[in-house]
Amino acid sequence: MLHAAAMLTGLAVLWLLYSQTGIAASAATLAFGAAAACVLAALRFGGVGAAFAQAPGRIALGFARAGAVMRGALATMRASIAADITLTPALVRVRTRASNAETRAALADMMSAAPGMVVVECDSDGFLVHVIDEDGVDAADLGRLEARVLGFSGEERAP
Repeated sequence: MLHAAAMLTGLAVLWLLYSQTGIAASAATLAFGAAAACVLAALRFGGVGAAFAQAPGRIALGFARAGAVMRGALATMRASIAADITLTPALVRVRTRASNAETRAALADMMSAAPGMVVVECDSDGFLVHVIDEDGVDAADLGRLEARVLGFSGEERAP
């Protein structure tokens, strides 16, 4: 996905620099049209993986998680400011049912987006996650997040 976006942007900018006509509407339209044709050719001949098609769903999931990220940020700030609270930082092992690397990476990214939790290590069985407060980890919330990421990735969640 990142390769296709970089290719689209890079080709359009190169076209505009090469043509030296400025950023006229016709030149920009032609540049982005030619760049889009190149990206479509790369899609057709295997230059872009399946993650490119899953990008809109993952972007929507990222926006849907904005509330959880803000709540995590506020909880982390509150915990760091309060002098009388005792935190229990820990390394927690989280198992996942994701079968391919792209889905595991997306899940690790979504888990690390919320403050107070960061994925330290990834392997085929799951993640090693550092949390600020071990008692604050909600397994049900992580399960719902995994189910949503698996749904956007087109994987079925095994019972």
